[in-house]
Amino acid sequence: MAAQRDPDRTTLREISSTGLVTVSQYDDAVAAADLMRTYAVRRLPVMDDGRLVGLISIGDLAVEREPQSVLADISADDPNN
Repeated sequence: MAAQRDPDRTTLREISSTGLVTVSQYDDAVAAADLMRTYAVRRLPVMDDGRLVGLISIGDLAVEREPQSVLADISADDPNN
């Protein structure tokens, strides 16, 4: 929309990110946090043998690393509240 594209005719391929930064399911939270900081991203695809197996967010890391933080409190709450 911001690029003046018609949403009825724009394919996902045209607007999807390329060159994604990813983590392995065997990486630790420190590695994920470092990548998020380095590349200024809030989410990282979690891959296993070239296959997407999950997604880690900055909120997930807050819950894991700083459970008393406001971000962790918000992230851990039921999303329907």
